[in-house]
Amino acid sequence: MKRIRINIGLLVSLCLLSQLAFSQTFVPGNIYFDSTNYVEYRAGNLPIIISAPHGGNLEPSSIPDRNCPSCITVQDAYTKPISEGIYDAFFEQTGCYPHVIINLLHRKKFDANREIIEAANGNPTVETAWYGYQAFIDSAKAQIVQDYDRGLFIEIHGHAHTIERIELGYLLTSAELQLPDATIDSAAWANESSIRKLVADNIQNLSHSELLRGPSSFGTLLVNKGFPTVPSSSDPFPQPGEPYFNGGYNTFQHGSRNNAGEIDAIQFELNQEIRFDSLKRKKIIDSLTTSAIEYYNYHYNNQFQNNFCNLILSYPTIDFQRNQLKLYPNPTYQFFNLTSEWKELEITITNCFDQVVATTNWSGEKIEIDFLSSGCYFIHLKNKNEVIGVLKLIKE
Repeated sequence: MKRIRINIGLLVSLCLLSQLAFSQTFVPGNIYFDSTNYVEYRAGNLPIIISAPHGGNLEPSSIPDRNCPSCITVQDAYTKPISEGIYDAFFEQTGCYPHVIINLLHRKKFDANREIIEAANGNPTVETAWYGYQAFIDSAKAQIVQDYDRGLFIEIHGHAHTIERIELGYLLTSAELQLPDATIDSAAWANESSIRKLVADNIQNLSHSELLRGPSSFGTLLVNKGFPTVPSSSDPFPQPGEPYFNGGYNTFQHGSRNNAGEIDAIQFELNQEIRFDSLKRKKIIDSLTTSAIEYYNYHYNNQFQNNFCNLILSYPTIDFQRNQLKLYPNPTYQFFNLTSEWKELEITITNCFDQVVATTNWSGEKIEIDFLSSGCYFIHLKNKNEVIGVLKLIKE
């Protein structure tokens, strides 16, 4: 893994160049730094961005502590290694990388989740780092839009609230989350959400409230893996008087609420219990990574598997050209066809949660799937009990 220093002036200039030039700037799997060396960018090739603005621990004496009246200087402990772990876990599970941006300075020196005045407290070095942090995020967003059209921005924070649960911030306050589903589902409230674009366009045609706290919401995916989370099906909103963080500057700036853009955003506030315990840190790293894959495959269109990073989750690598496997049409509505060098195949269809939904045999005929709900599926192909391929299918 290479480590490369980037001149921030050059980086900003690159942001104005063509999308092709952008794709040639950063190599997935390499680590880059801004001109101050206080902002780290781990280049990716997936439609996922991980931001860690408060996990750094560097306290250079040349940079004075922030002392503005509203400045918060407490570090979000262990969010840096958690974000680094998510980067590695994505690669282990998929063979591909998310984009990761990390502030290496302690929050006393630099708050990368605030507007520049409060973030840098007037220090020119920190101001340069602030521009570097935002430019790295913008470059990752541009790359994702070029390669996948859609993406998800995840910001990792830590909280010290007495209720030991994960808090997911969608820019809706506690009081707003307490509103009835019918109210939250209205256009007025959907437009206030950091996943505004996803509400308007998701495979399952789910409502805003279902995306926030339904069975396939990010919160419920984490609950199903043993992590209490709000909002979720089991904990749909914070009760009156309960503390809750609903999202900050970066969630607003880089999510789809700001400009109805193609990148949605969720702020993750991780409780102390799972951050401070090494075994639980490992578990949340793996669970959050798996949940992000499930969430993207279930809710977004089929850009997640793209020629740019031919992602097939954790399934074995198959030489599809050698095996002459082809599935079409894709996306499809009622059926699909196969071309294969084999005359007979055993077919197992699983959903994006790896649950078997259908099995059948194929000997050249089309496969009817009108009984399946809209969404993402994987077609597992065997010949005489030997796995010869796993193909992704989008059912409209």
